[in-house]
Amino acid sequence: MSRFTRLQKLLLALIAVLLVFALSTNGKGSAIKSIVYDPLVMLKYSILDYPIETLQNFFNDFNDLWQVKQENDALRQQLAQSDQLSAMIENLQRENAELKELLGNDVAAHYEKVNARIISRNPEVYNNQITINVGAADHVALDNAVVSAYGLIGKITEVNEHTSRVRLLTSQDQLSMVSVQIHVSDTEVVNGYLEQYDLEKGAFIVRLYTNTDQIRIDQNVTTSGAGGVFPSGILVGTVMEIEEMRNENGRIVYVTPAADFSSFEYVSVYCEVQP
Repeated sequence: MSRFTRLQKLLLALIAVLLVFALSTNGKGSAIKSIVYDPLVMLKYSILDYPIETLQNFFNDFNDLWQVKQENDALRQQLAQSDQLSAMIENLQRENAELKELLGNDVAAHYEKVNARIISRNPEVYNNQITINVGAADHVALDNAVVSAYGLIGKITEVNEHTSRVRLLTSQDQLSMVSVQIHVSDTEVVNGYLEQYDLEKGAFIVRLYTNTDQIRIDQNVTTSGAGGVFPSGILVGTVMEIEEMRNENGRIVYVTPAADFSSFEYVSVYCEVQP
């Protein structure tokens, strides 16, 4: 098969003719230049320079778009972390006055965050548990809170020397109850506990201890620290729906999880600081 099309052959022949003509008439003035040299330059630009320039511009534009995508991904990560920081700030503001009265005492336990990576997530128990690559050697202990970049995801239920198992809040075994609170003002919270995860609604079921009407959609739900298992102020999610409880005191609140349980690779464990 010929390497050139008929049109390409014609263009190459024309270039050759013009080139020979230009050489044979060298030095005969601007008229020859306009007849031979200028068309030759235009053909070169059309056949070689313009396609190459277009391809370079394409790759430059693609590279710019890729850099913008990476910047957008980084900004989304920062925004997600800012929600967690906002929730913790709300809790700290409420506790500040009380803590001032306790300066002479050993306040609640202090925690450090140990970063970890998921090394196992069995599809058969995908919503129930994960295994991470930190353990007793990293000061991880039973019932330590585990968070993603977006919020609380579960707690430690088994600890080995260098690995640990985490029960996710989306587990259906109803063994992941967490004491929580909803900030209804700068100085007031409503307490309750996370009862279980509703697969159909894609939301946590939170049972409140009171039937207050101060609960609003999109209010932050955080850990309360009650019971001393989890530190207070970890973002759990936001209020999605409020439901009255018939013949009982309190309310049921459906909470949209702050964390995306379908996709995460890295987590952090809240470990008690060793003396």
